[in-house]
Amino acid sequence: MNRFNWKIVLAFFAFVCCATFSFASDKDGLIKKASFPGGNDALASYLQANVKYPESAVKNNEIGKVFVSFVVETDGSIQNVKVEKGVTNALDEEAMRVVRNMPKWTPAMKDGKEVRTALTLPIVFHLPNKVLEK
Repeated sequence: MNRFNWKIVLAFFAFVCCATFSFASDKDGLIKKASFPGGNDALASYLQANVKYPESAVKNNEIGKVFVSFVVETDGSIQNVKVEKGVTNALDEEAMRVVRNMPKWTPAMKDGKEVRTALTLPIVFHLPNKVLEK
């Protein structure tokens, strides 16, 4: 499959991931939740443009959803990136690489002050000839 088709596959699944992405619970009392610059559509575009399916994962038909947690600091920087639920080393490393390289987010606000927020982002890796299980 050529590179163009891979980008379409990644774009679709990045969009699906963003649609299920939860920023923070209302119980936190946040007035404004942390957000990727440009919103969920921009996050989907970022993932589409930057996720590179590892060649070893393609070769081994590795698929799945990697859950990556991170903290959006008060300055919008991304810290404490780690895999909460992984698939394989290759996919886990790629998901962490993409999250570590994200641009600064707009931090959450509480009582008019910027606050740190912990988030989890699912990143789906899917090969067109494989069916993704739960």
